[in-house]
Amino acid sequence: MIQKNSVNSEQPASIAIWIKPGLGRYKCNIDTAFSESTNLVGIGMCIRDENGHFVLARTDYFSPICEVHIREALGLLSAMDWAHLLQLGTVDFEMDAKRVVDSFHSRHNEVTEFGNIIDNCKSLF
Repeated sequence: MIQKNSVNSEQPASIAIWIKPGLGRYKCNIDTAFSESTNLVGIGMCIRDENGHFVLARTDYFSPICEVHIREALGLLSAMDWAHLLQLGTVDFEMDAKRVVDSFHSRHNEVTEFGNIIDNCKSLF
């Protein structure tokens, strides 16, 4: 399952509520960032088990400068590829990139670099 990180409307806007994965599942939280000083895009991934306990974390980076939605899609692809290699079984992926999450769940195929990355994510799911 791919989901967007949600914020509880009864809490101040800056507080996000993390929900642990269901029984027998893992959750991988993903985020990306760009550093102007190094011209690198960084990807952070953290996997937790059904009890919310830390399992593994990973960081990765790449140098091509790209639009935010493309770097977020590359972050998802990197996390999905990593989870696939780890053979963890059922993994929920969570990120704060609405466009990526919506595109992943869409039946529409976008014929762009972004759409190609999303298609690669779908093939790993």
